[in-house]
Amino acid sequence: MIKLDKYCGWLIIGLILILGVAAVGSADAGLFGLFKSKKKASKDIVVQSLVIFPFDNNVGVDKLPVSFGDDMASALRSILAENEQYWVYYYTDRLAPVRRAKDDNELKPTETTPPFTDNSEKCLKLARLLAADYLLAGSVEDYRIDSTRKSAQVTVSVNIMNTKTGKVIKTLLVTGHTPEGTSPSEEDDARALAAGDVIAKLKTQLFEDTSSTNATINTTAEKKSTEPTPAAMPAVQTAR
Repeated sequence: MIKLDKYCGWLIIGLILILGVAAVGSADAGLFGLFKSKKKASKDIVVQSLVIFPFDNNVGVDKLPVSFGDDMASALRSILAENEQYWVYYYTDRLAPVRRAKDDNELKPTETTPPFTDNSEKCLKLARLLAADYLLAGSVEDYRIDSTRKSAQVTVSVNIMNTKTGKVIKTLLVTGHTPEGTSPSEEDDARALAAGDVIAKLKTQLFEDTSSTNATINTTAEKKSTEPTPAAMPAVQTAR
């Protein structure tokens, strides 16, 4: 039976994300902050696609629920899928192109299931099969809980790749914490709050311009002048 407090925790995550969305600035940035946006008529906007893979659990199921990585990646997909100018997919081996490739023996079972971050070629093959322009693969790298204070810390690493070139265009390392002033009654809630903080920070970093001097996490993004300019996305202020 699923505990009710897990749902309460993820409900709190939703509130954190809503607050992050409300902090939208007036500047425009390109997809993942890698390209300056060009204001065009709506008919000229180039719609691009991103597939998000379930996050791998590098911490271990003894510390985190089995579904934790899936839940985080799914929540990130939901918050990034708000803009109608681009498409964001959440990867599952039940997607029609993947299912057909499996049925035709074009894909081995190990090529369609986690882990994903230890094999970029697997992710590229699947993303190209889905005709995605970009892919995002991540993993939970660290998890800490202070049982006395009911405070959690979650660290996630993320790579974004251009599926056409196979190049990593941005790397993020994000740590989220249970916000000060909250009083979660259970570890599940404290962990969910920390996960919500991670998702809010990821959204900020994926939307912001890489020239910003206020970046809060590491990035190895490089601008590629030969790539097409994606649809513009709004810049978001860092969630505190």
